[in-house]
Amino acid sequence: MKQRPVPAPLAAVLAAALLLVPLPELRSAEPSPAAPRPPDARTAAMPTDKAKSWWAFQPVRKPVVPNTGPRHPIDAFIAEKLAAAGLEAAPAADRRLLLRRATFDLTGLPPTPAEVAAFLADAAPDAFARVVDRLLASPAYGQRWARHWLDVARYADYHDADPKARTASCEPTEAWRYRDWVVDSLNADLPFDRFIVHQLAGDLLPNPAGGALYPAGLIATTFLANGAWDRGDADKEKMLSDMVDDQIETVGKAFLGLTLGCARCHDHKFDPISNEDYYALAGVFYSTHFMETLGSKGGEITFKRVPLVPKEIAAPRDAQVAQLDALKAKLAALDKQKPKPADNDPARLALVQERDALQARLPPPYPVAMTVQEGGMKGGLFPKIQDVPVHVRGSYTRLGPVIPRRMPAFFAGESQPPITHGSGRRELAAWIAAPANPLTARVIVNRVWQWHFGAGLVRTPNNFGLLAELPTHPALLDWLATQFVEDGWSLKTLHRRIMLSAAYQRTSAVPRVQAVRDPDNRWLGRFTARRIEAEAIRDAMIFVSGRLELAPAGPAGADIGALRRSLYIQTARWDRGNFATLFDAANPDASVEKRSLSTVAPQALLLLNHNFVQTQAAALAKRLLREAPADEAARIDWACQLLFARPARAEELAVGHHLLAQSGEPHTEAAWRDLAHVLLCANEFVYVD
Repeated sequence: MKQRPVPAPLAAVLAAALLLVPLPELRSAEPSPAAPRPPDARTAAMPTDKAKSWWAFQPVRKPVVPNTGPRHPIDAFIAEKLAAAGLEAAPAADRRLLLRRATFDLTGLPPTPAEVAAFLADAAPDAFARVVDRLLASPAYGQRWARHWLDVARYADYHDADPKARTASCEPTEAWRYRDWVVDSLNADLPFDRFIVHQLAGDLLPNPAGGALYPAGLIATTFLANGAWDRGDADKEKMLSDMVDDQIETVGKAFLGLTLGCARCHDHKFDPISNEDYYALAGVFYSTHFMETLGSKGGEITFKRVPLVPKEIAAPRDAQVAQLDALKAKLAALDKQKPKPADNDPARLALVQERDALQARLPPPYPVAMTVQEGGMKGGLFPKIQDVPVHVRGSYTRLGPVIPRRMPAFFAGESQPPITHGSGRRELAAWIAAPANPLTARVIVNRVWQWHFGAGLVRTPNNFGLLAELPTHPALLDWLATQFVEDGWSLKTLHRRIMLSAAYQRTSAVPRVQAVRDPDNRWLGRFTARRIEAEAIRDAMIFVSGRLELAPAGPAGADIGALRRSLYIQTARWDRGNFATLFDAANPDASVEKRSLSTVAPQALLLLNHNFVQTQAAALAKRLLREAPADEAARIDWACQLLFARPARAEELAVGHHLLAQSGEPHTEAAWRDLAHVLLCANEFVYVD
């Protein structure tokens, strides 16, 4: 049988596989702008016809609010859908439950008994609105909602959980500055369009307060630099192309709800994003660097650290450090001589004294940020600001035609002004943050809705493309998106609008027939009870013990037993810890659109046996003995108010008395520690209803 000829380089691949010999080098020497596009670079035709009518790609227009009865626009849209489904809305939640729900929602902490009492005593019509305003004004709001955004931003404090195994040059040791910037931005209600621009091009922004340096802008771009990459890769070019891919994919999912990374090897199979679109964006990120140099084969990477002080302030210390390094080098050279000079050798002694004197005068290190800057990666294929070629099948070893940097053509138009100055990040940020962009406002409004209700109006928050779930309430989503932009992209205004709706304030308890007809609560006839996140469980335990430190705390620590908020406990990519893992904390290897919500036996075992939980139970017991009257019933009641925002029930009092009596010493700290431990493990403590 005659064999068909096999085209190169496939012939070389097959020969290498058969003969077990190394593959020949396949890299093109120089990409040619005139090179024809290889026919195998496409695997699917662009689905533009369907995309033209896809709801998420249409301009956002403000719908007319239905005239269905409710005064709040959100409730009017929901009432219309409930009526069409033949469902009724659940009644309002108990005021204690509502306060607990809102307080956990906005701060990640339970309300205090004093806050509960004040709310119950306030009969004014705007009582709940003032509660929402108070919570939004709390510093704890930014700490709570920063954690939501950090899930999307695939944030980590370190790659390696073990300090001894870390290499400082390639660990994101300054990432905490970005975390704190997110907290501060949310607390200050930085408009979301500015929030976007800062993270994509903050290093290019002028300082609003004047001056050549804008530290907040530099810090914000850590968003681009803090990806899930290892210390280094033997194939440096592949490593860099994977880093660029991570940046494209994260930006696409986080801000646009698009899976742009699917176009790395071929046209996107479902969405109107071509292979050329991908490499047009890749040129933007290849023209941006966040490492000092690409490095040698097998070497470790070194992140770019930029001083957060002006050059004129940093320069004197830099000169002293250079002097110090030179002295150390001279000493090292002396010590290598044969024979080695004695410690009291005059020449050596003079160098040591000069070194020590210079070290004593050296000012403390100035703060630096892990940031990005304009310009390509030195030592790589694309070392300057430039357009890059298509990587055929995603491989830098086969380069196709050069693609000018631009935005995706379907969304931004086939005719776009060329990017002639800079990387193009400024233009990318402006396009994403433009009010006319059909995706940006819809995507963030949907995320905020999900974080309040447990599920978004679109249940695929990182994907608004043609494989996305259709929105349950498309008109409501568009009304919220247009109103959000009209309100100046204010997240706090959006929170307030959502939380003052009847939909948010409903009970989760409904007749069984209602639950059966809408088991997933897609029509929002009730509130959905859900377990709080790993961080909120931990923080709430410390909070009810009376020991939580609420102040921001700078660099992350490793000790889960520390009294800081969980936001300030390290997130490591290679070991997230049992507590975080078992309670479904976000995996920082990639953008997380929604945390999973598991219920497994090891969770109960951890709560029963983990030293951290036992320590909080002991601290809670001390608080009960210290603050509550000596009467057993009063102490049990106080415990329920602290943990559940309500008085103890008769059955809880009975069980509590029984447990204390069983101990044989009901008035001891040990007996109350056991009771406190039982209460901390209760479902009601870790669920918001």
